[in-house]
Amino acid sequence: MSSDSITLRNGLQANVSIGSFAIINVDAREGHPLVVRLGVVDDEEHRYNLHPGDTFPVRDQTWKLDRVENPGSPDWTIVLTRVE
Repeated sequence: MSSDSITLRNGLQANVSIGSFAIINVDAREGHPLVVRLGVVDDEEHRYNLHPGDTFPVRDQTWKLDRVENPGSPDWTIVLTRVE
């Protein structure tokens, strides 16, 4: 896992130097926009509802929900990338 991207899988948390990242929920209901509920702990705890392409702050950085692979299955993968 590079410092410019974070990959999260169902049930796993990522702990990196800037904070901890965990997916609370992936809402991939047919006929509704895909929404990822993300929890981030840096100096404080934050929760975000994100669509692919949305950005969010972590400390002094900006991160983006880059993509969701297999969103309708229990084997989904979320990729977050740091925005320059």
